Amino acid sequence: MLLEFVDLDNWVKKRGSILFNKFKYEPFTLEEADKVLKESGIEAENTKELLSILKRKGIVIAKKDPNDRRKRLYQFIKSAKKPTRDNLIKNLKYCADLIRTSVDYKVLLVFLFYKAVSDKYLSLVEKFVKDGYSKTQAYLMANRSYLKLYDEDEGKLYVWHEVVKSRETIMELANALNKIANLNDNLKDLSKLVEVLGLIGFINEDNMHILEELVRVYNEMDFSEIDYDAIGDAYQWILSYFAPQKCKEGEVYTPVEVVRLIVNLLDIEEDSEVLDPACGSGTMLIESYRYIKDNYGGEVYLYGQERNEIMAILAKLNLILHGIDSEGYEIYVGNSLKNPKFGEVDYTIANPPWNLDGYNEDVLKENPEVRKIYNTFVRGGYPPKQSADWAWIQLMIYFARKKAGIVLDNGALFRGGKEKKIRKEIVDKDLIEAIILLPEKLFYNVTAPGIVMILNKNKPEERKGKILFINASLEFEKHPDVRRLNRLSEENIDKIVEVYENWEDVEGFSRVVDLEEIRKNDYNLNVSLYVFPKVEEEEIDIEEVFKELKDIEKEEKEAVNEVMSYVEEILKVY
Repeated sequence: MLLEFVDLDNWVKKRGSILFNKFKYEPFTLEEADKVLKESGIEAENTKELLSILKRKGIVIAKKDPNDRRKRLYQFIKSAKKPTRDNLIKNLKYCADLIRTSVDYKVLLVFLFYKAVSDKYLSLVEKFVKDGYSKTQAYLMANRSYLKLYDEDEGKLYVWHEVVKSRETIMELANALNKIANLNDNLKDLSKLVEVLGLIGFINEDNMHILEELVRVYNEMDFSEIDYDAIGDAYQWILSYFAPQKCKEGEVYTPVEVVRLIVNLLDIEEDSEVLDPACGSGTMLIESYRYIKDNYGGEVYLYGQERNEIMAILAKLNLILHGIDSEGYEIYVGNSLKNPKFGEVDYTIANPPWNLDGYNEDVLKENPEVRKIYNTFVRGGYPPKQSADWAWIQLMIYFARKKAGIVLDNGALFRGGKEKKIRKEIVDKDLIEAIILLPEKLFYNVTAPGIVMILNKNKPEERKGKILFINASLEFEKHPDVRRLNRLSEENIDKIVEVYENWEDVEGFSRVVDLEEIRKNDYNLNVSLYVFPKVEEEEIDIEEVFKELKDIEKEEKEAVNEVMSYVEEILKVY
């Protein structure tokens, strides 16, 4: 473990080593860490910041204290078996640049999926062989315990390594993927992805130089001993790398930091059911799964619906690559606003398309089941044609037994007309628990700041009749890779979540507001109306300012005199 500290600066390295020597792999609290550092004779300074750095570096993990959900437990990580994230990303970036003008970026996702599951499969086979089973028996056992990559009828293995072992077999990549789709019920849609991406057309002699180079780089990445989160992170990196380009074409990508903020605010409990009705590539579902695994180690059941069939398929691949068992999720294809295919769950979470048009009363009342949704909280609660934002809110709180967390355009908080009617009823029914104003430039497709709204059907007594407003517009750092963007740091997320959990007023940052005040403001929920960031006042040196004014006055007088002398000279000539 001490080797893990090599790349850190001395301030972190020294304190991290002291904590590791004291706690080893046992969990500890922030207060305990602070006490150990002080007892060692070292000034602790900011222990919370120290632990945040160690967490970012993957040296410690943080999870909820089961005895007090408002507190965190920290623990040093034993495993150091995976290759560095930097090497993985470096290889994928090279591949991304290689295919940028040749084929859809989703090919990289499919190849990553195929290579990773093949490595995991063969690792299982090797384990079974070591236990004394024959190769054929090992294939059959791996088929039953993981994915089916061995055709039992043909007696043929369809792993990546078999398919790419020569120029001739590389040509069979698309056919092998189709075969795997047929062998696995939960991967039936993979054939559709192969078709839409035009893989059969791409895999030909003309592109052989690109294919062989892709195969070479992917072969350098051995995923057999890499944990699922690392593989999943690689998948997420490909999505984020192409996000600026794809957002211009209509695809929506939610930064993972925003997703983690919402998941932490919801504080999802183990053995819960979580739904994302606009799931895209599945990031919100995956972060919900991670949250449960990291904090409680229990189960979570995931449901998603996505109207784009290809994105729904990519979500399934994403879930598999994160090690989520096929019995633990269900992804539906379809329009959630018009035809929800899911049922009631504990939590709903989403970043739906903002200001989606075309979902007024005429469209939404066609389905009798859907009509119930838009008449439950507000009689005739249909949104205007130009924005479905409040339709999404009603949908999500309708299907949530406990809480809903949604990202929306800031305008949803104060626009009038039909939206105001819905907003008024939702406020009066005391369903909104908190509203967070995010910083601007967090999203690839819009520069405007979004908001996070947390709705709660079971507010604690002390929170009833109130809404917590958090103005986090200044809580950001510059994005390390995209110059024009900002992002939420772990410290920003922790600050927001801590204030939400403590339900407290912080000058210039948060305020608990009675519903009566909101009614007096005509149901305007604009966060800046209730909380405005505290601006640091600059100290003014009156004497220095007076001197500067005198200097300016003197310069102006000299300039006027100079101009007048020019005028007098001209008048003399004439």
